[in-house]
Amino acid sequence: MCPLQSGRHMGAQLANNKRRVGRFYDNRNPSQHGSKGRQWIGDEMNNRWIIVFDFETDGVDPNTCNPVELAAIPIDPRTLEIKEKKAFSAIIKPPGFNKEEYFTDDRQKTIEWHAKQRGVTSADIIKSWKKGKSEKIVWKNFCEYCKKFNIEKSYGNWYTEPVAAGYNIIGFDLPICQRLSEKHKTAMPFAKVNKMDLMDLVFYWFENLNEPKNMRLDTMRDFFGVQTVQAHEAYSDTFDTAKLLVQFLKFHRRQSSVGKFKGAMAQK
Repeated sequence: MCPLQSGRHMGAQLANNKRRVGRFYDNRNPSQHGSKGRQWIGDEMNNRWIIVFDFETDGVDPNTCNPVELAAIPIDPRTLEIKEKKAFSAIIKPPGFNKEEYFTDDRQKTIEWHAKQRGVTSADIIKSWKKGKSEKIVWKNFCEYCKKFNIEKSYGNWYTEPVAAGYNIIGFDLPICQRLSEKHKTAMPFAKVNKMDLMDLVFYWFENLNEPKNMRLDTMRDFFGVQTVQAHEAYSDTFDTAKLLVQFLKFHRRQSSVGKFKGAMAQK
């Protein structure tokens, strides 16, 4: 597992984010606000950390599959810097993996698929999973990891947990998170509102175009020219998704302004 860099630099950085969040005093016009000349103002910009994450699993059904890899990488919400050195990565040994009945036909096919994607043998995949930590340990470590990116609760910032981000997380990864939270009796590590699912985002942009040919992450990598180290490996997929997401967010911020939107649909 990649250690969370929790030294002085990270602690100071997280503290700075917390100080930027929530309510602040407005001293611009003392005559309007009494003798002290200040009032609370809500900061509407997002100050919650964005955590891009990804599961690799031993099946295709998020309601029944076992996670075998979990990776995450944080994005600073104000600078949009990908904090690669603060990444999380773990291999998970599936429950019942030592028993013969674990290896159903469907799971064998999934193992063969993983092996083909990585250019290794099925035996290599099995050996890798066997060395993993238990699901319970990895999940609780991940929850503790995410807590380090919580911000302080304040007016307008009722949800302090990080914003979940990834590729097809609404349909796949987040249901797995919910299941693991219930199974291991933990709170969800992400905020209950606001999710960034890159698959939905690219659909908004390309639904009226004849390219790219589909919405798969592999296709998006090729389309945008993202050089990947190893597709369908949790950390690599997470990092590539983070790079794509940051490019879109930067583009959105360049295009977005209050003046462009406010009153844009008002009848003239």
